[in-house]
Amino acid sequence: MADRTRLSAELLAALLDVQERTRVSLDDIELADALADRLLARRRDRLHLAAAT
Repeated sequence: MADRTRLSAELLAALLDVQERTRVSLDDIELADALADRLLARRRDRLHLAAAT
């Protein structure tokens, strides 16, 4: 859970930086959380696949 929270925060900061914004919306938070979930799931899948071969 800590990894997901940390990644979500980093993604949110990057999103605001790229869009040159200083204020965050609920949509931004939800997008960062969803991206963090997907990225961590993909990482888990890659690790499981690597361990299986």
